[in-house]
Amino acid sequence: MEELKALILSIQFMTGIPIPINIDVKEDKIYKIASYFPVVGLLIGGILYIAYLLLKDLFSREIVMTFLVAFSYILTRGMHIDGLADTFDGLFSNKDREKIIEIMKDSRLGTNGVLALVFMVILKILFLSDIRQSLLFSALLVSPVIARLSVVFSIAISKSARGGKGLGGLLLERAGLREFVIALLISTIAGYFVMPLKDLALLYVIFLSFTYLISKYISKKIGGMTGDTLGAVNEFVELIAFIYFSIL
Repeated sequence: MEELKALILSIQFMTGIPIPINIDVKEDKIYKIASYFPVVGLLIGGILYIAYLLLKDLFSREIVMTFLVAFSYILTRGMHIDGLADTFDGLFSNKDREKIIEIMKDSRLGTNGVLALVFMVILKILFLSDIRQSLLFSALLVSPVIARLSVVFSIAISKSARGGKGLGGLLLERAGLREFVIALLISTIAGYFVMPLKDLALLYVIFLSFTYLISKYISKKIGGMTGDTLGAVNEFVELIAFIYFSIL
């Protein structure tokens, strides 16, 4: 029952999908939701593929992919792309650690954040449009799963830059190897049914290496990770997955 509660909370936290269920979970147990982030990715990927099937005969491929990218941000309430923008505003401000974190918390968007947001959206549309038809099902389902698995991995290898404040901080302080192993198992089972294991394994190597490097770089700059920087990891890894599938 506790795991089912964690799954529902994970979907409620990571998406805007309406689930009219009030879950009562103690704060010291909420970190378990990290285990089910890949399930959220699978759900989003499935919805995007259904949307693709509904739109593919109505518009050109580029327009359809634009709709899909926009719809993905609607499904997630723009959570991750907002984190990417805030991360770029903070990290490229040339300020000290405390000021960087303060800038990330500011709701206003700066030039660096706008540029990161615009280029991320454009690149996602371009690489999605470049993926072969035969690989599109795998790309749309696996990429969101891998991206959210990368978030769990970053959580497992990092600490909170804000001393555990906020839900992101709580996850960074409490979630660890157990949550990553569960998330990895879920991701591997999901990926097994839609792409060859050798391709999935190569994708794991790429995303694990990238996530490790970017998490350590950010941690060196601000002393850990935050909810915003975890969102940035999600965005980057999803883009890398799209690039990977466009090359296959």
